[in-house]
Formats: sequence, C-alpha cells, structure tokens
Amino acid sequence: MHPDSASKRKQTKLISTKPGQRGAGETETETDEPPRHLPISRLPPSPRSPLIPPNILQARLTPLLFEFSRLLSIVPALFGVFYLCYHIYSPPDPTTVVDGSGRRPPERVDFGVAALWALLTGYQCLHLTTGLLARWRVYYPPLATLIRLISLQAICWPATHLTLSLLEHDKRPVIVWAVIGTTTCASRSVQIWVTSNLWWEGTGAKGGPGRSNNWQWLKGGQWGGRRWDWNDVVKKCMLPAGVVYCVMAWAEQLRREWSGC
Repeated sequence: MHPDSASKRKQTKLISTKPGQRGAGETETETDEPPRHLPISRLPPSPRSPLIPPNILQARLTPLLFEFSRLLSIVPALFGVFYLCYHIYSPPDPTTVVDGSGRRPPERVDFGVAALWALLTGYQCLHLTTGLLARWRVYYPPLATLIRLISLQAICWPATHLTLSLLEHDKRPVIVWAVIGTTTCASRSVQIWVTSNLWWEGTGAKGGPGRSNNWQWLKGGQWGGRRWDWNDVVKKCMLPAGVVYCVMAWAEQLRREWSGC
C-alpha cells in the first residue's frame, strides 16, 4: 500500500460526525487550533468567595456583630423576667382594686407562673434566631445577614410590646405571657421546618415512593427539601410549652386550695 494513501486515510478518521469520537463536528482547520481552556497551575476561585478578602478587623468584628444581634432576641423576655421577679418579691397590695369591676391585683403565684412563661419565651427566641442565623449565613453575605437579624428584632420587639399592651399585662400577667410563649413556640416549630433543608437529604428516607402524597409532603419530597421533623417539634416546642401549661394548671388549683383555708 502506498504510504500517502495510508496517511490520508488516517487523517480522514479525525473528521467524524459520530458523537463521542475525536473530531466529531469539527473541520480540518479546527483540529489545528489550540484548545480554548488551557490548563493552569491554580484552581479557579470559588464563586461564593469575595473578590476582596476581608481584613483582620472585619474578620473579628463580623462574628461579634452576629452574636450581639442574636442576643438581642432575649431582651424583651429578659426585661419581663426582671419585672415579674420584682413583683414576686414585692407584690401589689391585695386590698387595692385594679379597675372599676372589682378585680383584685395578681398574686405572687401569678407572677411566678408568668416568669416561667417569660423564661420559655427567651429560650425559644434565642434558638429561633440561632436557627435562622445559621440559614442566612449559608445563603447571604455578612451584611445582608446582619440586616436580617436586626429586622427580625425590629419585628419581635414591637410585637411583644403590643401583646403586653393589648392584653393588659398588669391585670392578667399569666394569660399575656402564656400567649407570647405559645406563639414563640409555634414560631420555633416553623423555624425548624424552614431550616430543615440545610441538613436534609432527599434519598434514603423511610417510607419511600409507595407512600401517599401527604406523607411525601410532610417528609419534604421535592418542595425545597424541607420536611416536618415531628420528633424535634415535639421535644423542642410542644414539650416545654406543655410542661409550663401543667405547672400553670397546678398552680391555679393550689392557689384555690390555699385561698379556701
């Protein structure tokens, strides 16, 4: 065989329309062009990393601002605990009348139970803010995360004050703080659901595709990877509130017994 014909046959094999082979869709001149993506000695920067790295002051100040903003969530409940503990030590005069209806002022047991609700409110607010902070730090830059933390407190503080004012905490402290604590526990359960996709993996769940659509919705499915973890909701939200409700019921019964003696 002539060597020129063999070399021509070898060159024609470089041009092919079959996908997966070298030269597919190329012309004779395209094979001589240099590759567009040349190898480099350094890895490309991550798309989430900032173009300008933060200096030492920013690296140290940002976690402190996050921690300070996170601790702001317990301020309303903390002031409530101090206020209620003061009235436990120095309750109002039982002979005074709160309003024209003849209502007597709250007693020590009322302020004590309300203080338990205030403690639970602060505990749940802190963990709610911590969970949202963990999510925001994944999805947003530091400045946007800090703005969201401050905005969260700008919503929670007035909401707490509005509840205290509308329900008249000086007349019925137990009911007011029970409403605030229960609402906070419900909000914490929503936060658990919102942040569940940070640790959730869609495969390997119990009760796979044979389950109904409701079960798949509860377990997350394809809707953002979120699911209701009822074990966490019961342990972290329902159980603490149930314990305080039990204490509130027993305190009321014991107060009636002591008042009847």
